[in-house]
Amino acid sequence: MNFSQRIVQWQQRHGRHDLPWQQAADPELKPYHVWLSEIMLQQTQVVKVIEYFDRFISALPTLADLAKAEEQQVLALWSGLGYYNRARYLHRTAQICVADHAGQLPQSLDELVALPGIGRSTAAAILSLAFAQPEPIMDGNVKRVFARHFLVAGEPNHSQTLKQLWSLADEYKELDHPAAYTQGLMDLGATLCTKHRPQCGRCPVQATCQAHAQDCVAAYPAKKKRVKQQTIELHGALIERDGRLLLQQRGADGIWPNLWFLPTHSQATAIQAQHPEARHLFSLTHKLTHRIVHIHVYRVAKPESPADLTWVHRDELNNWPHPKALNHLLEQHDNH
Repeated sequence: MNFSQRIVQWQQRHGRHDLPWQQAADPELKPYHVWLSEIMLQQTQVVKVIEYFDRFISALPTLADLAKAEEQQVLALWSGLGYYNRARYLHRTAQICVADHAGQLPQSLDELVALPGIGRSTAAAILSLAFAQPEPIMDGNVKRVFARHFLVAGEPNHSQTLKQLWSLADEYKELDHPAAYTQGLMDLGATLCTKHRPQCGRCPVQATCQAHAQDCVAAYPAKKKRVKQQTIELHGALIERDGRLLLQQRGADGIWPNLWFLPTHSQATAIQAQHPEARHLFSLTHKLTHRIVHIHVYRVAKPESPADLTWVHRDELNNWPHPKALNHLLEQHDNH
């Protein structure tokens, strides 16, 4: 039994079979569910995605519903998942599918990759999981499995390393059970061949794993070089009235484009100039992938006047697309 067959056998016996996107009662909805889950799972762990997936499908049960939705509704359903361009691309791709592909996701790699937000690995996952086509994938979990099993040196996202990983993935793709194989690779990386404390004793391909044989599992894959994080200072005006918050829609540039947040200024002096009565309440730090945001919150009594501000009741906040930082800020304020 070869590498691919062992993965398939293990997945069928021990893999994950109860994830919500695996449970579509209508087979025609399966591609939509797989695609949505794959986009959500980019940069986000399964345990968190499940909650958002269920909420998203409840509100927009079909690809056609997603295409017809307003962008603000899509972003509101996405609020808290981060990397909001994923939601914008998802929305745009649904519209393209309705306009150009009879309301369905195309079933060819080239056509899928041509759609916004769908890269080679995501397209391959859709084809293998939804359409049973033997296309190799290469997400973070699979990179780790292949780097360890075949002892692939180099940082996994480096062009030469990635080329070698893709070559191996293509060589070992499973023709007879592509869906089980794809799911098995992802399951193996997520549950056994983990970044920290891998459970090699339970691994179905331990006997042929080169990193295990050389007792160097922890050294693979090579660690990514740390990216220097940019520091951003925001000074926000907290304005409340009868259980409502005054929020401002952010511009199309910078962090959190088009999301709703406190009216902010880049300097404390700007708030003091506009609101002499402003009182500093607290500060908090919110970490993004490549940015560290220091948010300084001020109590302001007098509302600001720009047209892009609106009153939002605290109980209805989930209907307004906003960054997770706003939730953290309000939690700290309530406990202050």
